[in-house]
Amino acid sequence: MTEEQTTTETKRGRVRRLLIEPLTEHGFRKPGNVKLDAHDTFMVKLADALTYMTDEQLGTLRDMLRYRGEGKARDAWPTMATICVVADAVAPRPIEEHPTILSWFRSARGPQAFLEGVLVAEFRFLEKRKRPPINDGERRAIREKAEEWNRQVELVRDRLRRGMARDGDEKWLRWYEGMERRAMALLPQAQN
Repeated sequence: MTEEQTTTETKRGRVRRLLIEPLTEHGFRKPGNVKLDAHDTFMVKLADALTYMTDEQLGTLRDMLRYRGEGKARDAWPTMATICVVADAVAPRPIEEHPTILSWFRSARGPQAFLEGVLVAEFRFLEKRKRPPINDGERRAIREKAEEWNRQVELVRDRLRRGMARDGDEKWLRWYEGMERRAMALLPQAQN
């Protein structure tokens, strides 16, 4: 066996092998207005940002990016924003892997959402929008969704307890409880 065959591939190395190297071979190059060290840093950040994707998802992303080159010749690497939008269309990045959102949720806001009874609704908002609520309308919508879901949890649990469950009750409750577990796991340890 060669040394290469016995070495375990890193997550970053997998992204390089399945996405970066094939696109480079396809003709993608460093944008002309970017210095080499900045481009190298970009490639590391790109690889790190996409490690959550499966091999198949990386292949799909690669195929979708082939035609998104930038510059006059359309052969320069797209920006991180462009790549992340396409990657999110292929496979949304789990909220648990968004450092900024994670930081915001683990701050005082996560425990506050728990105390207000809007934890799952706010977590779902963050997951869908990839950002915190920014205005009163969004915060009101989160409160309303939380109230609706809290009522639904009580009704579904009551129907299940009485043996009168409707189609989809158990499935919805499993989804809700899964979201709740994921949200609770993000709270600071003192809250869990």
